[in-house]
Amino acid sequence: MSDNSWYRVKDESNLVTPALLVYPNRVKKNIESMIEISGDVNRLIPHVKTYKMSTIVKLQMGYGIKEFKCATLGELKMLISCKVNHILLAMQPTREKMIRFLDAQKQNPDITFSTLFDNNESLKLFLDLAESQNQKINLWLDINNGMNRTGIKPKIALKLYIKAFKHNKINVLGVHVYDGHTRIHDLEKRIDKCNNDFEPVKILIDQIRNQGGEVPDQIRGGSPSFYPHSLSKSCRLSPGTTLLWDLGYKKIWNESPFIHAAILALRLISKPSSNILCFDLGHKAVASEMPLPRIEIIGLEGALHKGQSEEHLIVEHKDADNYDIGDLFYAIPYHICPTVAKYSKAYTVTEGDLGPFWEIEARDYQQLE
Repeated sequence: MSDNSWYRVKDESNLVTPALLVYPNRVKKNIESMIEISGDVNRLIPHVKTYKMSTIVKLQMGYGIKEFKCATLGELKMLISCKVNHILLAMQPTREKMIRFLDAQKQNPDITFSTLFDNNESLKLFLDLAESQNQKINLWLDINNGMNRTGIKPKIALKLYIKAFKHNKINVLGVHVYDGHTRIHDLEKRIDKCNNDFEPVKILIDQIRNQGGEVPDQIRGGSPSFYPHSLSKSCRLSPGTTLLWDLGYKKIWNESPFIHAAILALRLISKPSSNILCFDLGHKAVASEMPLPRIEIIGLEGALHKGQSEEHLIVEHKDADNYDIGDLFYAIPYHICPTVAKYSKAYTVTEGDLGPFWEIEARDYQQLE
C-alpha cells in the first residue's frame, strides 16, 4: 500500500460508518517520536485524554512509559486497570471526586496517585479529607502562566506552596504548568514564547527554595509546547495528542515528526441538489466546538463545508457528479480528542486489513466505586 493511501481499508464493505479508524503501526511511530524528542523515556508522563484506550496505554508501557496523566475518574479507572506506576489526575478534584480518588489510592497501594491544587479552599478540603481518612496526598501546585483556565499565578503562589509543603499529610511533588495557549506556528517564536512565559515560574521556584521548601520536579506543557519544553532537561513532559495527532496541531506544528494515526470513515448518503453532497457524519460523530470545516475529507480538500447537523454533513463540490451514493470517504478531524470520546470502540487497520476493535473504555465520566 503506497504512503499516500496508508489510510485505505482493503475491504471497505465491512466498515459501518461513521467510524473511527486507528492505525496501530502509526501509533507506535508516534510513541517512538515522543521518546526521541524527550531524550529519556522517564521524562514522559503522557496525557490519556486523547485516546482513552487501555490498548494504547499498554503500547506505551511496552516502550517503558509507566506514568500517565488523566482528567476524569473514568480515565483514572482505566489507568488503574493497566497497573501503571503513577497516575496524575490533572484536574483539581472537587469533594466528591477527591473522596473517590483517595479510595482508589487506598485500594491500589502499588500505584502512586497524585493530583493538582491551586487555591487555599481546595487545599483545606484535601487536608481535612487526608486527616479524616488517615492518608497522605501527593500534590502538584498547578500554575497559571498565561492560559487563564486553571492554576495560580506564580507571583502569588509562594505562600500556598509553602503551606502545603510544611503539612505532614501533604507530599508536594513540584509544579505543574500547562501552557495550551501557546499555539504560535513559527517554531522559534513558539520556543521563545514558552521560555518567556516560564520565567515567572523559575522565579517562584527560587523563592520556594529560599524559604526552605523543595520543588522536586516540574511537569510542563502539552503537545504544541512539547518540543520547546523538551529542550530544558530539568522537567517532565506531558504531551497527549501526539499519540494520534490531528489536523489542528498539524497546522500549528507542521514540521513535527508526528503522523496521523486515527481518522474517520464516512459515506455519501445523498445528493440533494446540484454540486451538493451529504455525508453521514453529523456533529454527534466529530468534535464540533470549532467553526466549519471540522474535518478535511481526503480527495475533497477544496470542498466548501456548508452545514452540519446531528447526523449529516453538507458539502459543496464542483465535481459532485463524479461520486455515487454509498461511496466511502476518509477524513482527518481538526480536533481528535473530543472526536474519540464520541465512539465506544475503534476499528484497527494494519496494512489495509481490519483487525480487532479497540475499546474506548474511558470515554464516560464513570464514578469509581
